[in-house]
Amino acid sequence: MIEQTLELRGIPLSHLITYLIECGGRKPSDETLPATVEAEGWRAEILREETVTITKRFHVNAVFISFQADDEEILTNLLARFKVKVIRVGG
Repeated sequence: MIEQTLELRGIPLSHLITYLIECGGRKPSDETLPATVEAEGWRAEILREETVTITKRFHVNAVFISFQADDEEILTNLLARFKVKVIRVGG
């Protein structure tokens, strides 16, 4: 089993769960952490959510997700689809 953990900042937890479902995962029965979204050949475990202080007045959430897949190709394809969903453009 191949594994990779990502830290994502500034994206609501509920959106991340939706993105994982849009990638083919099944909705978790409970969204309390840790929450697991699974599909054929892969699973994503949302480990924890923290608040990160950027400045005294600017705080963002940080969510840690552990991705696991049966093989490297499945993980690569999953992460490619997921990363498109979490792209944020400044401006």
